[in-house]
Amino acid sequence: MTAPIRPAAPVSDSAARAHEQKNCLSIILAVASLVTPELSDGSRARMERLRAAAHRIRDLIDADLDESGGGSRDVEVRRLFDAVCESLRDRAEAARVNLVVDCEGGRLTACEGELREALFNLISNAIEATPEHGTVFVRTEVTAEGDHVWSIHDSGVGMRRDVLAQIGVPHRTFRRGGSGLGVALARAILNRHGGTVRFDSARGRGTTVTIRLPPEGRPAEEEPAEPAEEEAMAR
Repeated sequence: MTAPIRPAAPVSDSAARAHEQKNCLSIILAVASLVTPELSDGSRARMERLRAAAHRIRDLIDADLDESGGGSRDVEVRRLFDAVCESLRDRAEAARVNLVVDCEGGRLTACEGELREALFNLISNAIEATPEHGTVFVRTEVTAEGDHVWSIHDSGVGMRRDVLAQIGVPHRTFRRGGSGLGVALARAILNRHGGTVRFDSARGRGTTVTIRLPPEGRPAEEEPAEPAEEEAMAR
């Protein structure tokens, strides 16, 4: 029996590009697998982080093609922060910035992939804002009500009032090489989880991002950023 020939379904340009990107990633992962046995232990650990990043890109592309979303599930906070900070270890080392994490732990119901993306954007911004030999402090705690409060503090020079007021505006950036999308995407993800995001900055004290998330993503209104009384310097 011969099956009837059906007309080809239309393929969007974005889907075609996504598939081509997956093909490129498959080459990167294949080469990484071949090269890894030839590396020293230290280089092998870095290669594993590179492969993990490539796998994450592939997962994001698959999610875009599937358009069904990742779904919420039980997330272990310590594991979440360990994964994000491990993926940023090489970036911090290259910038000669210390990354210090104090994680209280706990659990919440959320889309882990989305939270990982939001935290990656915010912590990487803090690393970029911190001068050599400075420190980025990441801290998590759980309130008596069960809410999760996460803070990311950089030891950069801080931001002016006008810059702080425009944080999170898509395509608006005051940083060389920036796109203005990282904070906007992070804020959108956290708001979808019923969370709030607050930015505070002051001269000589750097910038602090404070995230507050409910344990099960109940709706919440976003808190506006409030600059400190003392005007901050530009990053």
